[in-house]
Amino acid sequence: MTVNRQDTGKDFRELIGRHQGLFGFGVAKASDAARAEETGAECIYAGGYSIALAKMMPDLGQMNMVEIIQEIKAITRAVSVPVIADIDDGYGNALNVIRTVSEFFGQEILDVTTMPWSVRRLAGIHIEDQPFPKRCGHIAGKEIVPVETMVGKIRAANDVRNALYPSGVIIARTDSYNSEIEGSLEEAASRILRYADAGADLGWCEMNTTELGPIIELAAFIKRRNSNLPLAFNYSPSLKWHKEKNPMTFEELNELGYKFIFITIAAEHASSMAISDYMRALKETGAEALWEMQRAKVGHATESHHKMARVDKWQELAKKYVPGESERISKSDGGFGSKDNK
Repeated sequence: MTVNRQDTGKDFRELIGRHQGLFGFGVAKASDAARAEETGAECIYAGGYSIALAKMMPDLGQMNMVEIIQEIKAITRAVSVPVIADIDDGYGNALNVIRTVSEFFGQEILDVTTMPWSVRRLAGIHIEDQPFPKRCGHIAGKEIVPVETMVGKIRAANDVRNALYPSGVIIARTDSYNSEIEGSLEEAASRILRYADAGADLGWCEMNTTELGPIIELAAFIKRRNSNLPLAFNYSPSLKWHKEKNPMTFEELNELGYKFIFITIAAEHASSMAISDYMRALKETGAEALWEMQRAKVGHATESHHKMARVDKWQELAKKYVPGESERISKSDGGFGSKDNK
């Protein structure tokens, strides 16, 4: 059987090169990524906060590389669009970064539900200039490593990337703005430029503000010194955008040079609210809440959990490789059997 090898790193580069840039939908797990892609997402952002939250852990360096990469592999397998993975600080010094980047970029991931089989790689990673253990950029008490330390990490990541997957994308994030060093925007911009010189493809300044001034100022500073460097922007739900009189839109950010914009914890915020509301309804009305949910889902893309789990794709594989499976399925009740009740 022929194999379709997808170059998602190349796809990501082409997408951010568009005038409108690229939006990334933040997820914690593969099923959320699949739902997002089915609804039109062109890129998945697999953030450390989301993955930690899904396991009821804080984004305070509690997740290790092995835990993160298992989720990333499942997410990358589940979708055909580019996936950007959060590798925190690289889990140590530059030598640890070598191991980390080799693990994330060194694997081809097979999606067995496609015919012909599709092999894809993680499109890109982002790494930040905090020491281990790092913390969410919107939690007080951040520490920052010396700029030369981070430059060494980026150089190491760049060399490994070039050896394993040259199309892979490296996003360098600085947390120096609003950190313990009381970094200025000039400091943050200077670091981003140094990281780009070391091999990063995009620059990202983590901000704790919705004010337009710093967002505009940083982009202008970078553009004056490196007009070809695209910027990433975390449209973080940690910040109260709805309280801003004139919050920055995605389109306005794109015009400034922020070509990759993402909502880090998008799926977890949406699903947690939906689950909470559904459980409250079940507690108050019992089975009626399920009936109402089923009525609301008629014709919806998520109506059938069998379809969401791609049971039909696996049944096709079973028919091909498991003796007698076609006959068993054709004579059976249940999802995708002779009497499909979904």
